[in-house]
Amino acid sequence: MMLSTRQAAVVMATMLGFACATAGAARLTILAPAQHDTIHDNSGNMVVTVRVDPPLDPQDGTSIRILLDGKNVTAKKSGAGYALTGVDRGEHSVQAALVDRNGQTLRESEPVQFTMW
Repeated sequence: MMLSTRQAAVVMATMLGFACATAGAARLTILAPAQHDTIHDNSGNMVVTVRVDPPLDPQDGTSIRILLDGKNVTAKKSGAGYALTGVDRGEHSVQAALVDRNGQTLRESEPVQFTMW
């Protein structure tokens, strides 16, 4: 029996103990910064770490978008997180959004409030 690439990926993920979810069933959580954190960086650099649970199937064409104060920001993927630069000093809110290949938002994390100092 031949498996498609997608079926093989799901079988491998299951064998490795990962469950692949459809994009709409995934849960997004911001792990860093934590709620009400203060970030000390004179240049306004920070990393937003996001967990998607269960992991997404990479073949679905979904991606993570970072929202700073409700607006899409360009965030460079950096290891397990997303690097933001030039964040102004003051109080902010950050969210992660799961978007499909057409740019439609499927799910959003709870907002996290933080202060850039």
